[in-house]
Amino acid sequence: MHQAMAMDNTNSSKMRRKLMSAALVVAAMAASLLCSASMALTPDGQALLDLKLAFNGSTQRLTSWKPTDPNPCGWEGISCSFPDLRVQSINLPYMQLGGIISPSIGKLDRLQRLALHQNSFHGPIPAEIKNCTELRAIYLRANYLQGGIPSEIGELIHLTILDLSSNLLRGTIPASIGSLTHLRFLNLSTNFFSGEIPNVGVLGTFKSSSFVGNLELCGFPIQKACRGTLGFPAILPHSDPLSSSGVSPIINNKTSHFLNGIVIGSMSTMALALIAVLGFLWICLLSRKKSIGASYVKMDKQTIPDGNKNQRICGHSLLPVQTHFMETNIYLWCPYSGAKLVTYQWNLPYSSSEIIRRLELLDEEDVVGCGGFGTVYKMVMDDGTAFAVKRIDLNREGRDRAFEKELEILGSIRHINLVNLRGYCRLPTAKLLIYDFLELGSLDCYLHGDAQDEQPLNWNARMKIALGSARGLAYLHHDCSPGIVHRDIKASNILLDRSLEPRVSDFGLARLLVDNDAHVTTVVAGTFGYLAPEYLQNGHATEKSDVYSFGVLLLELVTGKRPTDSCFLKKGLNIVGWVST
Repeated sequence: MHQAMAMDNTNSSKMRRKLMSAALVVAAMAASLLCSASMALTPDGQALLDLKLAFNGSTQRLTSWKPTDPNPCGWEGISCSFPDLRVQSINLPYMQLGGIISPSIGKLDRLQRLALHQNSFHGPIPAEIKNCTELRAIYLRANYLQGGIPSEIGELIHLTILDLSSNLLRGTIPASIGSLTHLRFLNLSTNFFSGEIPNVGVLGTFKSSSFVGNLELCGFPIQKACRGTLGFPAILPHSDPLSSSGVSPIINNKTSHFLNGIVIGSMSTMALALIAVLGFLWICLLSRKKSIGASYVKMDKQTIPDGNKNQRICGHSLLPVQTHFMETNIYLWCPYSGAKLVTYQWNLPYSSSEIIRRLELLDEEDVVGCGGFGTVYKMVMDDGTAFAVKRIDLNREGRDRAFEKELEILGSIRHINLVNLRGYCRLPTAKLLIYDFLELGSLDCYLHGDAQDEQPLNWNARMKIALGSARGLAYLHHDCSPGIVHRDIKASNILLDRSLEPRVSDFGLARLLVDNDAHVTTVVAGTFGYLAPEYLQNGHATEKSDVYSFGVLLLELVTGKRPTDSCFLKKGLNIVGWVST
C-alpha cells in the first residue's frame, strides 16, 4: 500500500512538472507574440515608408526612416502625439528631396502639418490629401508640382495656412477653397493658374499678393478684368486713359525720340468706333510732329486678328505705342496694358515686339529653376540665342520708380565675372529681368550634379572659378559706387560659361526686394550654411559677411561637399564647424 501511494505521488509530481513545462512554453510563446506585436511597424510608419519610396533618388537623406524601427516618432522630420504615437507633423524643408508626393499621404489621418517646401518634388498634389482631416498647415512652395489644385482641399475644414507658391501648377483656382473658414494665409503666387479668381467665401478676403505671378489670372483681388466682361470703349486694368493731347504724358519729358510703331487691335463689332479713335490719335500725333522732331517720326500699322492671344504685343492692350529713345537704354511703353520694356546698354539686337512676343510665350516647359527671388526661364530667340528670364513677384504700389532706378544702375554694371542684366519688362502681374544665359548652369549643379561625373573639375579649373568669383565680388564691393553688398553668395549664384569662367549672379536683388519698411540692412537674406554668424545675430549685411560666405564657397569648392551635407549634420555641424574640428 505504501508502495502504491509512493508511485501515485511520483506520477503526480511528474504530471505537475509536465504541466509547469507546458505552461512555461505557452507563456514564452505568448510573450514572444506580444513582443512581436509590440515591435510591428505602425500603420503611420508604413505610410511614411510609402512616401519615402516615392522620393526617387533622394531616400539616402532619410536614413532614419527604417522598416526595422517600429517607432516612426523618432524619425527625422517627424513629430507625434502622445500617448497614442500618431504622426502629427512632417517637417522636411530644404532637404533636396525629389520624386512625387505619394497618395499614401492620405493614410496619415491625424496629420496636422505638412512642410515639404524648398525641395524638388514634381507631379500632382494627391487628392487623397483630403483624408488628412486634421491638417492645419500645408507648405509646398518652391517645388515643381504640376497639375491643378485638387478641389478636395476644400474639405480640410481646419486648414489655416496654404502655401503652394513657386510651382508649376495650372488650371483654375477651385472655388472650394472659399469654404475654408479658418484659412488665414494663402499664397498661390508664381504659378500658371488661369481664369477668374472665385469671389466666394474667404477667397474674396485675400489681397493681390496671394495671386501675383499668374499671368492668365483675372478677377477682383488682382484688379484685372476678365475677358468678355468689358464693353467698348472701356479703360482696361493697369492702363491710363488717353489725355486730350494724345500720347504726350509718355513722351513729353524725353529728348531725341524715335517713334516707330502703332499696333491696332481690330474689333469687328466696333470697327467704326475704333477707326474714329485711331483717327483722333493719328491727328494728335501728326500735330505734334514738330515738337517731337519730324525727321525722327515713322509710323506704320499692323492688324492683330481677334482672339489670337499669341499675337498680343503688350498684355491686353488695344492701342500700345512703341517708343524708342536715343539714349543708352531703350524703352517701350504700352499704356493700355501697363507693360514696359527697358533694355540696357544697347545690347539686345532684337526688336521690342520680338522680345515681348518671346516673353509672352514663356511657359512651365521653359522653367530651368526656382531661386530665392523667383522662377527662372530659358528664353530662346529666333536666331537660337538664349537668355535667362527671372520672374520677380513683387507688387508694391508706389515703388516701381525706385525699383527701376536701381535696375538702371545694375544694368550699367559690366564685368567679365558678373552676369549681365540685359533688360527689364514690367507686366501688371510680375516683373521680368533678362540676363545672359550661361550654358553650364550653376557651380552648385556642376559640383553636385551629373556634370561632375561627365567632366570632373580639376584643381586648375577650381582655382579659376575661385579667382574669377573673387574678382566679381571685389568689383561689386570696391568699384561700384555706392558699393553693392551681395548678401547671398553661394554655389548656385555662381554661373559658368563654356570655358568655366565664373560669373556672379543675383547681385543687387536682395537690396531691391526686401521691404523698405523693414530696413534693408537689418533683414536677413541669404542661404543657411553660407551666412556669417554675426549676420544671423544682428541682421546687418556688410562686405565682411559677403567675404565669410565666399569663404564657405571656397570650402565647398575644395571638398565637393555642400555646407549642410548630411555627413556634417549627423555630427551637429556644418562645413565650417567640420573644418574647425
